[in-house]
Amino acid sequence: MRMAAMLLSAIACSCGGGSDSGGSKTSAPARTEASEPADPVVAKKPQTPRGPIDPAQVGKITGVVRFDGEPPQRKELSIGGTGGCPDHPTPVLEESAIVRDGKLANVFVWIKDGLDGWDLPPVGSSSPSMNQEGCVYLPHVLGMRAGETLLVRNSDAKTTHNVNIRSRTNDAMNPLQPPNGQPVEWRPTKKELGVAFECNLHPWMKAWVCVVDHPWFTVTGEDGAFVLQGVPPGDYVLEAWHEKFGKKTAKVSLPPGGSAEASLTFAAR
Repeated sequence: MRMAAMLLSAIACSCGGGSDSGGSKTSAPARTEASEPADPVVAKKPQTPRGPIDPAQVGKITGVVRFDGEPPQRKELSIGGTGGCPDHPTPVLEESAIVRDGKLANVFVWIKDGLDGWDLPPVGSSSPSMNQEGCVYLPHVLGMRAGETLLVRNSDAKTTHNVNIRSRTNDAMNPLQPPNGQPVEWRPTKKELGVAFECNLHPWMKAWVCVVDHPWFTVTGEDGAFVLQGVPPGDYVLEAWHEKFGKKTAKVSLPPGGSAEASLTFAAR
């Protein structure tokens, strides 16, 4: 998951991992259904020491996040003419639950467990970004690594916003941002899922940022699909987080140079 490119755009849901190695032998993907047991789901510990990741051995984890039940109705946001906000040519619908053909959008998917022992790629120099455009946060859900700096922009030419970052683990902030003002910078250093970004001047404005300590994460689009590229071989636990429906987990086993597939399903509450 990343309206116009915005703060949350950097994550147009692309994971920060590498790509499949050309010429590596690929096995048929192993499909795994999601589970939500009472006991914590953990990955099987590696039997051999780890260290640097061999590019010739990496693979990918793919899947689809589905929704079981009657899709929630999306309400229209009352934006035009409110607090200096512009009129939109078409209705703007809330994004808290987007279901299309049984697939769920705006789900943050990441490797929760199983990476112990690997030398993780360093944090890159590029900065994820989120934008406020037409009095809407874009993207609605964004993922980033701890140690990166998120740039929150205001592209509204006539509207002031306040960027209320409601973090529990990292720095909380609430600065005012004038029209076309300088980006607000936020640099989280700890893992934290579901950090709310709000604008109290325009209370319908809300977005979510998920912070993890490695590059294997993504956000689903309206097709519910996800891909994690450049993952080293091993046994993993995937976690899917959604602002309205909570969390789901699934175990996958990724062979060297191969692929694995997972299916995660949320249900109406």
